[in-house]
Amino acid sequence: MPGKIQPDSPPFQFQIRSIVWVELMAEDADVVSKENQNEPSEAKSELEVLKEQILQAQSLAEERLESLKRCRADLDNLMKRSAREKEEIVKYASEKLVCKLLPVLDSLDQAAKHDEGTRVLYQQLLDILKTEGLVPMDEIGKKFDPYRHEALCSIKSESLEEGTVAEVIQKGYLFNSHVIRFCKVAVAKR
Repeated sequence: MPGKIQPDSPPFQFQIRSIVWVELMAEDADVVSKENQNEPSEAKSELEVLKEQILQAQSLAEERLESLKRCRADLDNLMKRSAREKEEIVKYASEKLVCKLLPVLDSLDQAAKHDEGTRVLYQQLLDILKTEGLVPMDEIGKKFDPYRHEALCSIKSESLEEGTVAEVIQKGYLFNSHVIRFCKVAVAKR
């Protein structure tokens, strides 16, 4: 059969290859056109993903900034509290020494009533202690206050109102505005 093309002949195989190649090209063209159709939606979804990531990053940055601000405020408060505590420690550091000096001050006060030189020493010591925050309480004629006074006895008095301090038996002292020794007093009664 001279006019027929045999399946094993090269022209037949070439035709099959050509047909397969054309079909493959058509499929590729379909895929490419479908990809081109999907590109805008894929680009949109990719853009949305990026926008979402940016929003998440901004949210995280804001959270971290707020956390940083809170930490900074906590640090500032801690530093202020530490400074106040340090001031308090310095303020009351000499209180123990001042308390130990009170009996000496009392003795000098008693001696100052009889000797001018001792009175000068007493006044100098008292002035030094005043600069440190010691203040003697002058309580005669004031209303009895259990937070400042220790009542040792009562005295009949016509001139003073009942419940007021008639006599100071031992001086009391304030140190930096708080009582370090109660004033021992006699209270007036009618």
